[in-house]
Amino acid sequence: MDLDFIKDLCEKINLSPEASETALRVLLTEKKSIRRAQKHADLTHLYIPYRRLHKNRANGAAFCLGFALAEAERAFVRYQELNIPEEVYYDTMRDISIWTHTCAREENIIGLCELSWIRHTLYLNLFRIGRLQYQFFKTNHTVSGISLHAQRTVPIGNRQPVLNIHIPEDGRLDSLACQHSLQEARIFFEKYFPKYKYAGFVCDSWLLDRHNAQFMREDSNIMRFSALFDCVVQTNSENGELLRRLWGIHQASRAELTELPENTDLQKRAKQYLLAGGKTGNGYGFII
Repeated sequence: MDLDFIKDLCEKINLSPEASETALRVLLTEKKSIRRAQKHADLTHLYIPYRRLHKNRANGAAFCLGFALAEAERAFVRYQELNIPEEVYYDTMRDISIWTHTCAREENIIGLCELSWIRHTLYLNLFRIGRLQYQFFKTNHTVSGISLHAQRTVPIGNRQPVLNIHIPEDGRLDSLACQHSLQEARIFFEKYFPKYKYAGFVCDSWLLDRHNAQFMREDSNIMRFSALFDCVVQTNSENGELLRRLWGIHQASRAELTELPENTDLQKRAKQYLLAGGKTGNGYGFII
């Protein structure tokens, strides 16, 4: 474990000073535990970090952050073996900082609680290319909540290899930046993973929810993002992602809704919509 590399990594992915200090303390004081956790860790097996997180949320989150940075160091070696540019590596690993910030905002904890998601970053199952992230994925329309009727009409069939688009929470959802990202992603995967023959791109997100059109401006970045997709269908799921993304909460009573801040035009519009009984959910988009 190269602590100098990890310190440099913390700076390059914009990890906060508090989180960096916490992670380095864990790496120094729990070196044996980190190495034991790494010994059998992969995309599907993270038993020791998960156990630590479930046993004690705060201490476990700190351990998971230290573990993630240690695994990020190992991931760097794999990037080099594949000749993937360092810019892509650091852009991709910046997701650690994003979710560390989310942990602090939502739970007031310094650490990483979303290791189940970050594992895709650590084990080269996901890459950030410009504004968007792309994950190796196989469609499962039933699990995704796509109706049987919609399954017969969507342009990419069930159980097909695709690139699953994710939108990291760290900036404007500029339409031109997203278009450029999609163009660069096609080039990237053709160059570095030529054996991966994918049917297209998919995205399962609240940003594609059909209800958004009822309260968002037509020229908003979110509506423009939705327009990039060849086909969007509504899934069966209803969720609180709108609340989480706009206000950092998971649910709210009507009384609590009335107290939500209206610091942006989108917050104001969304709040009025929710107070009027509006529903929120997910849309599932396809690009071929």
